[in-house]
Amino acid sequence: MDDNKKQEVLNISNLSKYYFSYSSLFNVRKNIIRAVDNISFKVYEGDIFSIIGETGCGKSTLSKLILGLTNKTSGEILYKGDILNYNLKKLNLRKKIQIVFQDPYYSLNPKKKIYKIVSLPAIKNKMIKKKDALHYSIQMLKKVGLDENYVFKFPHELSGGQRQRISIARSLSVNPEILVLDEPVSALDVSVSAQILNLLLDLHEKDNLTYIFITHDLRLVRHLADKVCVMYGGKIMEISPVDRFFKGPAHPYSKVLLESILAYGPKNILQFADADGNINNINHINAGIQKNNRGCVYYNLCSRRQDKCMNNEPELKENEDYRINCFFPYNL
Repeated sequence: MDDNKKQEVLNISNLSKYYFSYSSLFNVRKNIIRAVDNISFKVYEGDIFSIIGETGCGKSTLSKLILGLTNKTSGEILYKGDILNYNLKKLNLRKKIQIVFQDPYYSLNPKKKIYKIVSLPAIKNKMIKKKDALHYSIQMLKKVGLDENYVFKFPHELSGGQRQRISIARSLSVNPEILVLDEPVSALDVSVSAQILNLLLDLHEKDNLTYIFITHDLRLVRHLADKVCVMYGGKIMEISPVDRFFKGPAHPYSKVLLESILAYGPKNILQFADADGNINNINHINAGIQKNNRGCVYYNLCSRRQDKCMNNEPELKENEDYRINCFFPYNL
């Protein structure tokens, strides 16, 4: 469906999150880490909007900003036209946007039984009373493919896939409209991952949920997502419909990322060299961000770089289908 015919549920406008550090105790000079740097995009109702990129590109920081788990440096987050401010209780937006974390073992309270974990968000939001917690939890567990035998168990008694189902049930307990999925299957076995992904797709269709799917696995993106948002060094490199992206991405970084699906180095970090033969890593990326503040954040590694890229921020190229932040993109 055309985006113009869909309702806009989330509008990120010029959002930034900077971290400041000092070189020594008595030195006032700050080093700036731009975890999220002036990004903008829109998410439409019923879409699966995927955010991809290497470790350290800003994906998780962005999810925390959307959820109100960390304070922004600047910019706005609009939910259906309203400024997303979790300090304003009258907006009651906390329950509208929920998250499924990467590792279900650490995201569940080990001291609480499953029915208390699942029902607590609904109780806190005054959707149910405490006396209804057990019955409500059973309903939520059935929704994610678990029966009532699990309600009195503790998280350590369950498998990884079962714990992730509990995490999903907890998120769904407040009837959210948007689910942020932060690497939801990366800690699971392949067969279990397929089951969780099928469950998420079923819930997406039945409840018309909107997903913000954060991952580094392009193979999942290809089969699940409607749109692909590529991040690098805290900035958006490209936003494209998934079919167009896999036919041929426009940004040089997107192209390298797509070609590196199977090129995993030590510790599962994607590796590729710049024009001088240097293998990129997070320290190299951050160094480039700090040294090259005025130009393209991808300048140090780009094979298509020119002098213009060094001291100028790339111009946004966009139409109704895609956006590319690059002076010299492919396929345009």
